[in-house]
Amino acid sequence: MTRLLNHSMSKMLIYAGIVLAVSIPVYYFAISFLWHYELNEHRIILTDAANREDRLFIIVTVTSLTVLFFALMLTGFIILNKKVSERIWQPFYQSLEKIKKFKLTDNEPVLFDNSGISEFNELNQSLQKLIAGNITSFKQQKEFAENASHELQTPLAIVQSKLDLILQTHSLTPEQYDIVEDALTALSRVTRINKNLLILTKIENNQYTETEQVNLSDLLEDTLSDFAPFISERQLTAEKKIDPDIHIEASRTLLEILINNLISNAIRHSKPDCQIFIHLAGKHFSIANTGDNSLDTEQLFRRFASASKHTPGTGLGLSIVDQICKHSAWVVKYNYHHNLHIFSVDF
Repeated sequence: MTRLLNHSMSKMLIYAGIVLAVSIPVYYFAISFLWHYELNEHRIILTDAANREDRLFIIVTVTSLTVLFFALMLTGFIILNKKVSERIWQPFYQSLEKIKKFKLTDNEPVLFDNSGISEFNELNQSLQKLIAGNITSFKQQKEFAENASHELQTPLAIVQSKLDLILQTHSLTPEQYDIVEDALTALSRVTRINKNLLILTKIENNQYTETEQVNLSDLLEDTLSDFAPFISERQLTAEKKIDPDIHIEASRTLLEILINNLISNAIRHSKPDCQIFIHLAGKHFSIANTGDNSLDTEQLFRRFASASKHTPGTGLGLSIVDQICKHSAWVVKYNYHHNLHIFSVDF
């Protein structure tokens, strides 16, 4: 039963124990008084030994009967109280179970049953309005993010091409060249954020529904080959242990995004002359890179949150990884062990 019910039961048991302890001497003195009254009324004289035996008999009998009746009454009351409480609170637990199963990303309203109890019906109506309002707000936010990302793609591409043309001219001074290059770097980051926001929106809208058998081993090898120049540029070495012919049922697009984000994250946050460890065995994939301090697990997969005071915000890469795993029913974990940041995914 609930904590509230257990708390009420414990108080009731304490109260019953006090009543039982007080009632025994009261019963004893009452019956003893009646016993002596009857003896005097009928002029019956008992010896001291017989009187002591009678008193002992009265005490034992009164105590036994009182305890027995109290136990029977208390047991019946507890059983009855539990049955009544379960029946009364059943609509509450039904509503609570539906709320626990509710997911905002499903975009499906919660429908509560008529409980026949006005208080619970009023509570369910308030919850239904609150959930419907949250679903509407969530849809509007997703639509805004998707529309904004789509609309921004074209002007961002135009601005980038114009800046590239400016860089190709020979009339720029070194100072102007640096300014344009800084603008291009910032624009590339905005373009990447815009692309990632669009990916997140598509994941939340369940637009990646098609799955296929993907050779994860080959995909991982190909991805590492693509990242080889960047690994070399960062003066890193990749130590890999990949079991061959590991196949999983997944969306190839989402799987590629997940692996790309984890590998690029490891490369970007590794110091020069360090190693990156890539491991694939069965349905377990892990990638590790060196680091001096553990990351904040509460902030790690949040959008634009900073997981470490030593590095800027992690952006959207790990947030996308988290959303892909939730969408595909995979499990992503982070662990810091022996100066290694270890990200693992169980497919």
